[in-house]
Amino acid sequence: MRCIIFVIALVAVAASSPATATQPAADRKQARLQNQLGWEQMGAEQWAGAARSFQRAIEFDPTFEIPYYGLGRAKMAIKQFVEAIDALSQCQGLFRARAGRQFTTQQEAQRYRNDRLTEIDEQIRQLQSMPPSARSQELLRQLSNQRRDIHNAVQRGNSMTIDATVPPWVSLSLGSAYFRAGRLADAEREYKATVAADDRSGEAHSNLAVVYLETGRFGEAYAALQAAKTTGFKVNPELERAIRERVK
Repeated sequence: MRCIIFVIALVAVAASSPATATQPAADRKQARLQNQLGWEQMGAEQWAGAARSFQRAIEFDPTFEIPYYGLGRAKMAIKQFVEAIDALSQCQGLFRARAGRQFTTQQEAQRYRNDRLTEIDEQIRQLQSMPPSARSQELLRQLSNQRRDIHNAVQRGNSMTIDATVPPWVSLSLGSAYFRAGRLADAEREYKATVAADDRSGEAHSNLAVVYLETGRFGEAYAALQAAKTTGFKVNPELERAIRERVK
């Protein structure tokens, strides 16, 4: 469990953005320090302490997306799902607001992209230094795809607009928070958003299969389960058995 959360932490840090023109650099620096502390506490399963660190990061810089994500993950760990939904929804909203961001010069846009490449390269390096697992390999794939897209934008160098979407891991976590709060329709929407952003997310397909099973849509549950297996995701054998029994 600790390994999984730590890997998620690496991806979360990779998704962070540099300080905006309206956010003092010192505030973003302090926010990043608190964010880093929060993820270290998450790795040690110190959920309450992590939540406090993420909250302090948000206070330093309310525009910093990732502490909201971390706060949501910490709140899920202590089963405060309503608070988790609120934090993850705010994280999602900040990422959506960043989409289509217009810079004043090409140089400013390129500097932003190059900073993002540096962050992603560091997170890939850290992931590669860890013992391999299905989850870490999945996250490496997502990071590599993200890096490729940003690198291509740098190479083109003629756009002053940032093409950004909500990262699939944010939608996936929000979907899980909704599911645990018993809000299945909302969970389904977020899992579908995850798949739309990354069709190779086996976990999202598997979670959709659970939602379909819970809501009596057994044919759709079977199709989602097969989609999860196609990605190489190791599905829960009990879930597969339950679905197969209902589609006979």
